[in-house]
Amino acid sequence: MAMTALTTAELILAALLALVVLTLAFIWLRRKVIARGHDLILGAIRTPADPRWRLGLIRLRGDQFEWFSVVGPRMRSERSWARHDLDLGAPTPVDVDIPGIPGAVMVDTGRHQTELALSPPSYTAVRAWHESSPPGFNVNVA
Repeated sequence: MAMTALTTAELILAALLALVVLTLAFIWLRRKVIARGHDLILGAIRTPADPRWRLGLIRLRGDQFEWFSVVGPRMRSERSWARHDLDLGAPTPVDVDIPGIPGAVMVDTGRHQTELALSPPSYTAVRAWHESSPPGFNVNVA
């Protein structure tokens, strides 16, 4: 029995729909794995080598600041900084619109030669995390 054009179109449409569903499921699962019980913040980075803003997910974990690309298969952070190595400068407004980050402010990370763009509430959260003591640090101080 030969396939008709309608049957072929239905199969192609079903395959495309399955691909979309699998892609969305992977994105959701990847985000859950990256979070691992920690909060994620939407942010963007740029470096002198790559002057365009790259959107990503920021995880503040213990004494680590980790940045993950929004898209891609990697489950490990693409960039990571120790809390004590991170030197956040003063926030300044970003000169371009970054999708997903309305009213973004930019901060320099110091010697890492990376700029971060965050929404103002996210910047406040990162600044509070940065200035607080890491878990277990100086716990016996009286």
